[in-house]
Amino acid sequence: MSNALAIAAVTSTIRYVLERALAAPHPGPVGGAAVTTWRPDRLSSADVVTDPGINVFLYQVTPNHAGNLTDLPTRRDDGSFVRRPVAALDLHYLLTGYGEDPSLDGQRLLGRAITALAVTPVLTRDVIAAAVDAYDADADTAFLAQSDLADQLELVKLSPTPLPLDELSRLWGVFQQTPYQLSVVYTATVVLLEADVTTRTALPVRARSVTVQAGGPPRLASVVAAPDPVPGLGPPVVTGGTTLVLAGSGLRQAGVGPVTRIRVGSALLDPEPDGSPLELRVVLTADVPAGVHAVQVQHRSVDGGPGGSPERVVATSNAVPVLVHPTVAVGAVTTGPGGTITLQLDPPLFPGQRATVELARLDAPPPPPPPAPDVVRHLTVDLAPVPRDGSPQPTATIPRDDVPDGRWLVRAQVDGVESIPELVGDVYAAPALVLP
Repeated sequence: MSNALAIAAVTSTIRYVLERALAAPHPGPVGGAAVTTWRPDRLSSADVVTDPGINVFLYQVTPNHAGNLTDLPTRRDDGSFVRRPVAALDLHYLLTGYGEDPSLDGQRLLGRAITALAVTPVLTRDVIAAAVDAYDADADTAFLAQSDLADQLELVKLSPTPLPLDELSRLWGVFQQTPYQLSVVYTATVVLLEADVTTRTALPVRARSVTVQAGGPPRLASVVAAPDPVPGLGPPVVTGGTTLVLAGSGLRQAGVGPVTRIRVGSALLDPEPDGSPLELRVVLTADVPAGVHAVQVQHRSVDGGPGGSPERVVATSNAVPVLVHPTVAVGAVTTGPGGTITLQLDPPLFPGQRATVELARLDAPPPPPPPAPDVVRHLTVDLAPVPRDGSPQPTATIPRDDVPDGRWLVRAQVDGVESIPELVGDVYAAPALVLP
């Protein structure tokens, strides 16, 4: 790979190839000709251009799709780099011959440039190194000494790109009030820019072990809450402390075999001991936050595997989603200046989760006389997030002054999943917050 100077290094190498071609003996040389890297609109200025020459101008940079498809994922789940990110690019150049029209300087020089690039269609490492040595002493191009284009694994290739006359005219139309001069277009591919970041590699493997299972990996068919749903009422709601019933095949191996664990989101739980290959039960502990999680059955090596290595996963089932609802209860209420309302959350609020409390008025007080404002019937309060390095918080507080007096139905929403209110008679009326 190469660093961010690779684009300028390719331009300088093309310039070097053309300058070396002009310096070599050839028929019909143009006296005083040089290779420049001006914008084409400056070629018509007599103050800038006094002698004939060949102009090399990079007018467009596009992604190289074939090169970018080979770029594997560069980050782990925690954001650390597995490998350095790479950008694969194609460079599009406009080569223009300019000089006196009566002596056909532009045509002669352009023919020499095309011949030189036909002889050197690949920028080899030797050519790139020679270009760097030729220009790194100049003040304008001293940066080339830090270029590592010559170390790029794939060599940069040059090829002429035919452009129809209308596209070529539109290209020159970008440079306002610039007369057209005879030009050809070349594409340089592929240039690989690699970011200079520090990667984190995995620790060396101490021992290798292959586990063969005749029955194949475990398969999950369904995940429901216990007890079984009552006909006509639908499945029960999954909350903290709910027992999940996992049904499938090969969930637990008979006899002495791998240890069975249940992964729910980021939590790793132990199933109840009376499970079978067709059914497992697991209780959701406080380690499972509210939200949408994937449930998987894992078979893990016994006693850490050979050589005392850490416990490892030998088989994993498919994932089945489960929705864990939060529950909220009203705790203490303090009055006076700085008073607070304490709410109890289960599961607790974890770092990184977004939570809000929704209050809906249960009573219907008479409307106040004008010009007093209307009675507030709905409130939404954002809870303070738990710090990234903090521990899960089972309680949350909201300012007492933010909630008017009255009876309120309290609901919590964590990561888009809402708590389910309780029925009081035929009306959802619990949990209730009564003020004062």
